[in-house]
Amino acid sequence: MEKKQERELRVRVTEDTYARLEDLARREGFTSVPDFVAHLLISITKEKAPVDEFERFKTRLERYIQDELNKRLASLEGLRKQVVELYEKIEELSQKVVNLEDSLKAKQEEKPKEAITRRTGIERLREEKVVFESKLPARIQRDRLFAYFERMNAIVLKLSKERVAVDPDYWRDFKNKLSELSSSREEDISQVLGNTGYELWKALYRDSLIYYDPKAKKWRFVEGSVP
Repeated sequence: MEKKQERELRVRVTEDTYARLEDLARREGFTSVPDFVAHLLISITKEKAPVDEFERFKTRLERYIQDELNKRLASLEGLRKQVVELYEKIEELSQKVVNLEDSLKAKQEEKPKEAITRRTGIERLREEKVVFESKLPARIQRDRLFAYFERMNAIVLKLSKERVAVDPDYWRDFKNKLSELSSSREEDISQVLGNTGYELWKALYRDSLIYYDPKAKKWRFVEGSVP
């Protein structure tokens, strides 16, 4: 059998490295360091198993990553579809709102314009029975309004802090009810006179234009204080 041709391979190492190689060679049963190094080199070239194992692990890892990625993409796709459906519903509702607004606008335009009727001051007084100056809106010209009430023969009470206009019919009814009232309890007064009459009673009472006679158990007006 023909002997294989050999070549010399030289490697320069430090003394410490050589000493370690020499120790390892003795442990492995080699008599010389060069033979031990040659054995190591040959062994490394023959060890393919780790490389194959790495390739298998790499393949499994890639497959796992791809599966997980597909799951995430599927979830995102489902979410995207939901968002698209939501936008479509919003668009549909928006269109319905626009159509409804157009329909209402058209109906309003079809309605005949109703004549605006404004009540006169005396008409409002007949309806509301009593008008307190303190409760009038700021835009109302008070002197002009109460002068108008006087011209229209309404009852105008000039109290210390304000003027009060009273419908003549209501004023007569108020005085009759008050004269028949035999109690000084505010609960009874409010019940007999009602809310409007009770407010008028408080205004008169604060200005001492009326008083309660405990002996006669009657409410009386101060003489000459009111019409």
